[in-house]
Amino acid sequence: MKNIKSHIFKGTIYAILAGVLWAFSGIFGQIYFEHFDGNAMWMTSFRLLVAGIILLVISFRQKPSEFFAIWRDQKNYPELLSYAVFGVLMVQLTFYACIQVSNVATATVLQFTSPIFILAYLAIFRHQKPNLKSLLLVVIAMVGIFLLMTHGHLTTISLSPQALILGLLSAIAVVSYSILPKRLLQTYAVINVAGWGMLVAGCLMNLVYPVWRLDFKLSPESILLALGVAVIGTAIAFILNMSAIKYVSPIVAAVCAAMEPILATVFSIILFGMSFDTLSGLSMIAVLVSVILLSLEEGKS
Repeated sequence: MKNIKSHIFKGTIYAILAGVLWAFSGIFGQIYFEHFDGNAMWMTSFRLLVAGIILLVISFRQKPSEFFAIWRDQKNYPELLSYAVFGVLMVQLTFYACIQVSNVATATVLQFTSPIFILAYLAIFRHQKPNLKSLLLVVIAMVGIFLLMTHGHLTTISLSPQALILGLLSAIAVVSYSILPKRLLQTYAVINVAGWGMLVAGCLMNLVYPVWRLDFKLSPESILLALGVAVIGTAIAFILNMSAIKYVSPIVAAVCAAMEPILATVFSIILFGMSFDTLSGLSMIAVLVSVILLSLEEGKS
């Protein structure tokens, strides 16, 4: 029992830290798009290649004998390719494309609807109906995020059809990258699976939009922002998230990522002058409390 609770706690911490780094990534992305006329496709190509290489270098240094192990069994190919395309590539591209056509707050809110899709997947395909308490906690977290971003007025977030579609696709992609690599993560090292997934996704994306197509305002600042997105918001964040779902369910990992929109709000207040009121504070408390209670509920099961 102690080991189970320890694993739940560890997985929860990993998921929260992943959310923190994703918050940095989203803010970097918005600055990149607004000030340097950036493109989501180039950013996706760049960040996945850089992050994939970083993870694979670390993987090789840790266990060189197992570096190509995932490729020795052809049964892994469909799962790895599916994870790379429908998980890694889809979540990166749709999230940043949503930021590009709207803003980081809108993209984060829409992506955070992923727990709804995870619950639907588990209920329909795994026949795992969530208990009422878990469902209620997810709803509380979702309501807290929407109140945080909209201040109780949906009209404060202006959604175009394109932004809505991209944001919801991003939420669905969260389900994909949380569920598709489950068996691979139980067999191979997390960093190796994530590294190959990103590198494959990056190579495929570069066939569409190569990194040498520099159609934004090239400067030291824009390159640093892109590196920040690739290293902090992609490589390290994905390691933490993939580690989290080894110990907790995808639904817990997704809800724990609530740190992303919370910190995105804090940074928006500091960097973009967004107003902060009592409702914002109460919304943050609602999200954090629901995350903690959901983690405890997971430990009981």
